[in-house]
Amino acid sequence: MAIAYHTFAQRIGYLTTSVIPADILSDEPFGPEDLSSLRSDASCDGLSYIQVIHSLEENVYMARVAASPECVSQGYTILLTEHQLYASLPWDSRVKWEDHLCTQRRSPEAVLALLHAHAAEVQPLTKLTLERTAAPTFISPVLTPLDTIEVTKEDIQDAIAMVTKQGKNVDQKQRRTSQFQLQQALLSSAIDALMNQLYQTQEQVHALTIKARCALLAQLQRWHRHSQHERLVNAAPRFSPERQQVMWRLTIGLPATFSAVAGA
Repeated sequence: MAIAYHTFAQRIGYLTTSVIPADILSDEPFGPEDLSSLRSDASCDGLSYIQVIHSLEENVYMARVAASPECVSQGYTILLTEHQLYASLPWDSRVKWEDHLCTQRRSPEAVLALLHAHAAEVQPLTKLTLERTAAPTFISPVLTPLDTIEVTKEDIQDAIAMVTKQGKNVDQKQRRTSQFQLQQALLSSAIDALMNQLYQTQEQVHALTIKARCALLAQLQRWHRHSQHERLVNAAPRFSPERQQVMWRLTIGLPATFSAVAGA
């Protein structure tokens, strides 16, 4: 009897170089002075190459991504959901070559077709196993940019661990998707980063501004906890010359419905 491998870890496993469609990656510019994006930097001909390092929580994985399979081990560090990894395949001869003699290389368009066909086959199986917790697609409501805050990978990991721990104490009927937990963790790490800034500042005007930002983000986080909105925070990696490490730039959006509630 054939075995149905439901999760990415079961289908492919960790530290295996795999190929994904590049449109999974964010196309938002890194910043006002850097108009490149994760997708433009880490893709070629519509394809990107990843190595999934480990699982941070159920259905959320930490991975490296690059524009070529040779560079993936030194690529950007990103977070990917089970849903995004449906369209992933190991980068081996079965995908690279049209024939078993390895004489005719498969075109990028043909590889993309393979990935999308594979996603269509895998998704129904995964949905049966993960129907309670599967991350939804990243289709967001219209958002107004509210704030941009940079945090470290460790800040996000700590926040995810805390949110996951809190979630275990919630009644099963009230538990939310992994995407919800990840968004809550990103909001928490943003608030913590602002609080650290608050403790370090000596200027009263600056302190008041930071307090106002913290209060608004805390209100937004509480609202998100009780709403049906799936994604309010976009996370994109950026190398910081000042800190000599990759930082995660969190762009927080404000939905129109929250503005209506807050202004009521």
